[in-house]
Amino acid sequence: MADRIAEYLNVEQAAAQIGELARLTGATEFARVRNLDYVLSPFDLYPLAPRVLPPLDRIAAFAVDMDGTSTTTEPLALHALEYMVRRVTNRRSPAEWAGLDERLDHPFVIGNSNFRHTEFLLTRYRAQVDRAAFAAAFIEAAAWTLACMPDGQRRRDVMLSARNCGLGDLLTDADFRRLVEGGTLDADNAERLVAPLVARHGAAFRPAHLSEEVAAALDIYYLRYHAILRRIERGEGGRLAHELLGDGRRRLVEPMPGYDVFVPLIKGWLGPEADALYEPLRAELLRHPELGHTPAELDGYRPRLARLAERFRRAPAKLALVTASIAYETHACMKEVIAVMAERVRGWPVPAATRDRLAERLADYRTVFDGFVCATDAWEARLKPHRDLYSLALFQMSLPKHEYAACVGLEDTEPGIIALRAAGIGCAVALPNHDTRRQDYTAATRVVRGGLPELLLVHNLLLRDGGAE
Repeated sequence: MADRIAEYLNVEQAAAQIGELARLTGATEFARVRNLDYVLSPFDLYPLAPRVLPPLDRIAAFAVDMDGTSTTTEPLALHALEYMVRRVTNRRSPAEWAGLDERLDHPFVIGNSNFRHTEFLLTRYRAQVDRAAFAAAFIEAAAWTLACMPDGQRRRDVMLSARNCGLGDLLTDADFRRLVEGGTLDADNAERLVAPLVARHGAAFRPAHLSEEVAAALDIYYLRYHAILRRIERGEGGRLAHELLGDGRRRLVEPMPGYDVFVPLIKGWLGPEADALYEPLRAELLRHPELGHTPAELDGYRPRLARLAERFRRAPAKLALVTASIAYETHACMKEVIAVMAERVRGWPVPAATRDRLAERLADYRTVFDGFVCATDAWEARLKPHRDLYSLALFQMSLPKHEYAACVGLEDTEPGIIALRAAGIGCAVALPNHDTRRQDYTAATRVVRGGLPELLLVHNLLLRDGGAE
């Protein structure tokens, strides 16, 4: 019966339900999503929401990815993944290993969950794994996490990994307890301080299967990523950008181009003064001649900004941030991103009253979003490309199903696009960046290679534009 929560089906009945599912959702396309190794079913099938094609008459909400779409954190995640591979293979220098390959690695380590990324890399580099180096790096990660991480879930996860991999005695070792509770361990001295513990317990490190190996390697990834985030929280973002990116003028975590205009515009915080924000968007697009835009063409689009601002001032859109990053990363990154936006607003060529109003709106990053969904809100096995995170976002924004067609999803990866459409968001827009440009965007409703600046100016945020061009 239709109102039953669960119903037994035999194979023939289950096959018939695929057609019924397509009828109920209006789907003509499906996605096959591979599950993690420890899930019994090797894959799930999702009906994809029918494509909602622009131009749109209205937009009620935006559901937007974090890494690579809202923020510049994609290179940081790639750096931490590369660090993890270097540690488990004991190839610490570029001379020993050149690093992650843009063509062979990047398409598979961006856009899914961190567990999936790590699983791919451990499988790909299995022949180079050095068990002793792996054990040493994990013990270091466990000690640092327990000593330095305020996130309770991370602390529980690393202890579970230790027990599962044969290191239960490490957790009860008096020297280990003194080290993690002593307040002297940090990312710079952890490897040296845990060396005696590695010598004593390292041989006991014996993951029994791939899922245990992945969980342990993931703890090493988190050591690097979270140690960097903690330094950013201490105000060292500029110095880290110079160390890791070779460019001290950039912030390691900052808004993606156009995001600082996009957010206040769709939230209805701008009026005619939005016209004054045209030049940075134009300059960003002209920095990429491969997009084919000319100054004269872009100048013709300039009036759209004020019209869009007025449109959203009358009918603000809701905004959800959706990411497969865990809570600690998400809050640390978005706090920094919104703080950078507030800093930039103070220099905008708009009236002082507008600057003050925007600064007040950006004073607390948590109040900017109507939905705020991260990996901690779901189970690891249900992250992108599964639909769960975006379904939660639609729920948090209180959008009824008949309004899903008025929601626009923005993603930079194929798994994210599939997750959007599996959740019911038929207008799923791909915004490729340097790290994701080789992904397959067949499931996307529209591919906008110029990112948010091009989406705002050239595509009018996908809305029908009744003004003179």
